[in-house]
Amino acid sequence: MLNRSSLIIRCLSIYALILVIVGTLGNLLTIIILCRRNLRRYVTMRYLVVVSVCDIISLYGWNLNNFYKFTVSQNRDNLEELSLIHCRVMSYLTFVGLQLSSWCLAAVSLDRCLSLYFLTWKQNYGRLSRAKYHIAFLACTCLLLNSHILFLNGYRIHSNNGTTTKCYATRTNPNYIYPQWERIHLVVYNLCPFSIMCLCNAYTIYATIRSARIRMPTTEQLSRHRQLSVMLMIVTFVFVLLTLPSCIYYVFFRHRMLTKRHSRLYRHMVQISLGSVQFTAHAINFFLYCFSTRNFRNELRDFLREICFYIIKSKRTTTATTKDLSTTELKKQYLMKSRHNNQESTLEDQQTGQQYALKDMQTVLINEQ
Repeated sequence: MLNRSSLIIRCLSIYALILVIVGTLGNLLTIIILCRRNLRRYVTMRYLVVVSVCDIISLYGWNLNNFYKFTVSQNRDNLEELSLIHCRVMSYLTFVGLQLSSWCLAAVSLDRCLSLYFLTWKQNYGRLSRAKYHIAFLACTCLLLNSHILFLNGYRIHSNNGTTTKCYATRTNPNYIYPQWERIHLVVYNLCPFSIMCLCNAYTIYATIRSARIRMPTTEQLSRHRQLSVMLMIVTFVFVLLTLPSCIYYVFFRHRMLTKRHSRLYRHMVQISLGSVQFTAHAINFFLYCFSTRNFRNELRDFLREICFYIIKSKRTTTATTKDLSTTELKKQYLMKSRHNNQESTLEDQQTGQQYALKDMQTVLINEQ
């Protein structure tokens, strides 16, 4: 049982590393596609770009720590406990990244809902120029809300063996992060955005069904709105489904488990399993966009075609340049040989002229004598 549990933990830690790699590549590609000219003019895409950036940041926090702790470290040390700076910066960025990602999803769901409910929402408050201010407000709120972590989280322990770092606690409060701040994090990261997403998606589904019953003539703009609505419903549903179990466990069940050896191993297995499920939601958005939105697939196809065309063009340019260079080198070699031959012929002419002049001088001297 012990070896089987250790094997499961090792496999899950490797899966955590795979999530980091796949999530980073997928989110970077998502940012590139969403920033293209045909998509960046939509308010929804601006929010989703921020979601991708936050997902990349969050993947390198607790998720990467699982791989380090159960695969790299021999003593199963936490990555945050390498130093006090690691402890505070990594925990701060992880909390901020997770919360801002969820609130941007909630904001874009709210924007879609209000656009359907109020006909003048887009013209007055949901314009593209105002989106950056809404995003900045959400970012500043999350940064300030978690700012205490940069100053209070963790402390150093001095002993005869050296200095070690204790993270997610203070000298006077061992429950500083778990479970006290984790409960607040649950409300900010999951429960509040979850409520907003559910209400907005429920109304969006209702409005979509109502418009289908009316049988309005299908237009390109109406089709695009439906695609965005379906995409947001899928993304938010997957987000809530995958992140809620982990938050519930850390708040209500984490400290109820025993601390004996086998129970501790079992607790690690449960934690890394729920963590892998949670961070899967932050690593697969690229695939969800490809599955649910035709415009995203079209832009991805055009982007890949441009990359292939650029590579082929670069190869052709390199080949043509090589040929031009070889022709130029041959011309240079020919000109250098011609100049060398001309110089040699000129020297020979000069030497021949000098010989004739010497003979003429000798002839003149003999005649005079």
